[in-house]
Amino acid sequence: MLNQREVTGSEIAGAVARLAILSGLCVWVFWPEAVDITSRVPKSSETAHALVTPVAVLLLVYCRRTALAKNLTKGSVWGIILLVVGLFLYAGTTWPFRYGYARNMATVPILAGAVLAACGWRALKLSLPMLLLVLLSIPIGTRLYATLIIRPETYTTTATTTALDQLPGIDTWVEGTDLFFSSKQSSGVIGLGEFNRGARLLLAFVTVGVFVTFSQIRPFWRVVASGVAAVPIVLFCNFFRLLCWGLVVIYTGVGAASALPRNVSTVCSLFLSYGLFAFVCAFRLNLFIEDDEKDKDANTGEVIHAQS
Repeated sequence: MLNQREVTGSEIAGAVARLAILSGLCVWVFWPEAVDITSRVPKSSETAHALVTPVAVLLLVYCRRTALAKNLTKGSVWGIILLVVGLFLYAGTTWPFRYGYARNMATVPILAGAVLAACGWRALKLSLPMLLLVLLSIPIGTRLYATLIIRPETYTTTATTTALDQLPGIDTWVEGTDLFFSSKQSSGVIGLGEFNRGARLLLAFVTVGVFVTFSQIRPFWRVVASGVAAVPIVLFCNFFRLLCWGLVVIYTGVGAASALPRNVSTVCSLFLSYGLFAFVCAFRLNLFIEDDEKDKDANTGEVIHAQS
């Protein structure tokens, strides 16, 4: 196996300069799209996590700075080709017909092309989690989102209704898109249909999972395990969010239109998603660890025996 060549400081500075120039051009080209996404944040929870995406990307770059510095090269001409492909995608979804989601998605291949052209293939591979965060921050079209989310919404509503029904003296039911409750003290509505719009936090939960998983350079099997666990974790966190919403409304007596249930349930569910993904990433299989330790002890014993 060939030893990897040590990257000099001048090469790192050159790669950073090239990347800064190309990234600046990308920001300039896609500035209207960035402004449009940012303007939607106060109106919908779908893009709420888009505001923290730049911070998450910078944190991942910082966490991977050593590996990125060791894997920098002079870049690849394929990066220029990828940039051109992204620009053609951007142009083709702008005229003669404008396709908002596809147009915004053109940012991903263009950013990937900038990294590839400036830093090379190995750096691009290490940058894939950051590009995935950018992709997750792009709001999905309303029609496509409604098609994808209708079944998870139904399961979440049914599970939440069943869970709240187990509380003593509480009866819950669904009418249309609203979840209602009745107790001896009071009765009313939970969520005002917010569990449908709140399901858009699924993308925020996935973003948390990507950030936690790739905050360190992990073995491939851990990444796969986190990906497999992502679906049940995300669905459970959304169920937990609506459940917290219902508990706050029922036991505090605040109206469903109050910001308190929304804020409490969102914060609790995001912390839960962070904890669950961190648990999956930190979980150790004792069977494999014991085998590794046995092999290590056996090899150590053979070396000692040979020396004696």
